[in-house]
Amino acid sequence: MKQETGIPRRPSKRTALSGLLTVGFFSLLCSCRSDTPWVASEPDDFVSEGPGRPWQADEGRPADPVRSDPEMARLPREPGPLSRMESRSMELPSGPTGLPGEDVSLLHLVDFALSNRPETRIAWERARAAAAELGISQGAWLPSIGLSADFYYSRVLFPANGLALQVESLSTLPQIALNYVLLDFGRREADDDVARARLLAANLDADRILQETVYGVQLGYFRLDAAMASREAAVRNLELAETVMEMVESQVTVGLATAPDLYLARQDLARARFDLQSTVAVIQSARSKLLTACGVPASIPIRIARVRDDQLPEALTLRVEDLIDVGLRGRPDLAAAVANVRAAAATEARAKAEFLPTVGVTGSLGYNWAWFETSTQGADGIEQFPADSDAIPVWNVGLSANWMLFEGLTRENAVRAARAERRAAEAELEALRLQAIGETWDAYFRVRAYRDQFEFGEALLAQSREAFDAVTASYQQGLATITELTQSERDLQEARAVFVTTRAELLVAAADLAFAAGTEIGRTTRPDGPPR
Repeated sequence: MKQETGIPRRPSKRTALSGLLTVGFFSLLCSCRSDTPWVASEPDDFVSEGPGRPWQADEGRPADPVRSDPEMARLPREPGPLSRMESRSMELPSGPTGLPGEDVSLLHLVDFALSNRPETRIAWERARAAAAELGISQGAWLPSIGLSADFYYSRVLFPANGLALQVESLSTLPQIALNYVLLDFGRREADDDVARARLLAANLDADRILQETVYGVQLGYFRLDAAMASREAAVRNLELAETVMEMVESQVTVGLATAPDLYLARQDLARARFDLQSTVAVIQSARSKLLTACGVPASIPIRIARVRDDQLPEALTLRVEDLIDVGLRGRPDLAAAVANVRAAAATEARAKAEFLPTVGVTGSLGYNWAWFETSTQGADGIEQFPADSDAIPVWNVGLSANWMLFEGLTRENAVRAARAERRAAEAELEALRLQAIGETWDAYFRVRAYRDQFEFGEALLAQSREAFDAVTASYQQGLATITELTQSERDLQEARAVFVTTRAELLVAAADLAFAAGTEIGRTTRPDGPPR
């Protein structure tokens, strides 16, 4: 027998649907209280286009998620996000390809290194991961919606005063549920601030990696050029020693020179041969460092275009204070340190928000179908009632609040830890700022000093060559001794070594200055960097 007593009145489907829509509309209204609840449907819009390209602002793509336009991120894009993500995912290279041929220039090597160096890909992927973390944090602003279905069979026995009631039932309940946090007193805002700051820091770190790549290739290129110049100077010194040796031998033949003079000439010749052989290892080491800086194995053969004298840095016209200001405002690592301070401050705010409650809304809509069969067992035997089934839509709407009052001082210690991390980030920023000032100051005056030394080195080499020619002519006329001849020869060799070394140091110092000043790649100096 079907028992209808106590069964509530069945609500209409329209009433249930209206209740769920009311909950959803109320939730969407509450989500609008944030300035930027959802700014990135495609997280990769906030990173550079590839591992070899700097992060910069385009007309159709906001570069800084902290100051992004929410409506710009909602614009439809073609193709869709998944296809764009797949098209921008890089395939792992099978080996070093694309290295230019012989006599490659510095610009070609820099371009090659930016695209092939593993460190640039690492930094780019980390920036993409930070962008995805921003998308994860923004997901908390939207409700969570899920589907569920319950299937169960049950048999229940109710004994009472010699009579037992047995009910067997089979039921199913598919439903859709919604959960949404209405109020969390700054938790989600703080999470967004942390994610945005970390994304900004990751992009800036990637830019600094690009600068480090350029700097490393420059150092390797200039040092290889200097090693090759040293070998050329050693070859000329060997030719000079052989010429002196021939002159002394001719003088000994005619009786105008003695055996000790011949021994001194042979000594200088042996020294020149030794110096020439010592340049082989220096060249191989410099070539290895250059190829490593380019992101390829050191076993690949390479020849570089030589640096001409007209390509050397000109005399500096800017003041050192101006370059320091450029460095403080333009270095990506300093801007990344500022972003880290922001992230630490947001983390501290997030820890403080844990002392406040959270308020949320829940709702569900489903359809419950049940089949049941009832029987009784007593002194008269078992009485079986006809089986029956029923179906009813079910729904619920609720408001929940949660406020943790005490949990063993965990939140207090979390605030202390976050405050300490913020102060540490501020100290790291100040230390990096002082380091940037020192590096720029040192590189600036080294460039000035080596520029002057290079000009004096040219004059020294010219005067040493003239002095050697004069002593050689005097020696051939018997007016100079072998000691004077060998001394002028050594002076000329030392002048060549000084000239080559000073030239190389000038190039390295110029690269140091550009790196210390944080010269941007592909864009101008950042105007909103850390203050001096």
